Amino acid sequence: MFSICENRKGFTIAELLIVTGMFLLIFSLLAPFVNMAKGRSRRLGCANNLREISLGLHKYAADHNDLFPPKLGDLYPRYVSHEKVFDCPAIKNVGTKEAPDYEYTVGLSEISSPREIIVRDKDGNHKKSGMNIVRVDGTIEWVCFRH
Repeated sequence: MFSICENRKGFTIAELLIVTGMFLLIFSLLAPFVNMAKGRSRRLGCANNLREISLGLHKYAADHNDLFPPKLGDLYPRYVSHEKVFDCPAIKNVGTKEAPDYEYTVGLSEISSPREIIVRDKDGNHKKSGMNIVRVDGTIEWVCFRH
């Protein structure tokens, strides 16, 4: 008598469910870290925009008797190369030179207190975690909100 040998190739439903469950578990464990990395990336992108704005402010002041411009948008196109520097990557709406995603303190100059805040994130740019600030001396800081 002959016996028939089965050569099974493939997965059973149970094996497929186990592998799928493992992938979902790994994904759910890694998701908070991915979100945290995205938030940090957006925060750093915003800080880079503010760095370019700060450089533009100081270039403007060098050409205008140490005075900063009356509006932040006056920096474009001569003192900042791209209008996208007025757009904070952490929020969905697009900031422009007419309506930047940053708040600007009008009336300061190169002789103002170096610790004075000249530009900062608008409230809510980074949800409730904190904000980037630029001081007259050009330093950029991340200020955490304490809960």
